[in-house]
Amino acid sequence: MKLVMSKGSFLKRLKGKDLIDALFKKGTQLKSKNLFLKILKSSDETSLSAGVSVPKKNFKRAVDRNQIKRQLRETFKQVEKNIPFKGACMLIYTGKKKPKTEELIKEITALLTK
Repeated sequence: MKLVMSKGSFLKRLKGKDLIDALFKKGTQLKSKNLFLKILKSSDETSLSAGVSVPKKNFKRAVDRNQIKRQLRETFKQVEKNIPFKGACMLIYTGKKKPKTEELIKEITALLTK
């Protein structure tokens, strides 16, 4: 769940059992064809804590899961300027086949504009 940041980025790694539990209990959810996004907005936060996940059920090989996670992190960094909230979020890839980066960018942008 490591989210590497570039300079000037306001993304942080989503860490802590309490925060992740609160995210899944109280957070709002957005779905698209291949993505599931859980959001917990916070007014006192100055940055966004983000995590990515790929279920083992859909991709048995760890190599495939790790590749998709890297791809999700990179596309999330590319669209971070369009993120309209601060707080915590978890991005879960629910598709059955490996995604293309362009498709991920379009889907993430569509989810964030909902």
